[in-house]
Parts: sequence; structure tokens; C-alpha cells
Amino acid sequence: MLVKSILLFLLGMVLIAMIGRALFPGSVRRLVHRRSAALKPGTCPRCGTHIIGKGPCACGAPKGTQ
Repeated sequence: MLVKSILLFLLGMVLIAMIGRALFPGSVRRLVHRRSAALKPGTCPRCGTHIIGKGPCACGAPKGTQ
């Protein structure tokens, strides 16, 4: 009985996922792309290396992004 309940639950979740993909195609990809674009690290405008932390770049340029 427990196995049957678990299988019915999983089948219900699959059905909900299929309906969601049919109604909103591509929405997950847009969300992931938006998050990855927001998390890009800052780079030095002069030498192009990644800036870690709050201080300036090792080349002497002030902190900034391209």
C-alpha cells in the first residue's frame, strides 16, 4: 500500500511537471540565464582580470566592471 501511494504521488508530480512545461515553455531557461548574468564577477577595466573582494586590482586600476 505504501509503494502504491508513493508511485501515485510521483506520477502526479510528473503530470504537474508536464502541464507546467506545456503552459510555460522556456521559462526555466530564462530564469537560469537571468541568474547567471547577475552573478558574473567584476573585472578590471585595464587588464581584464577578475576582481575578488572590495579592494582595487593588483595592476593599480580602481575597482570597476567592463
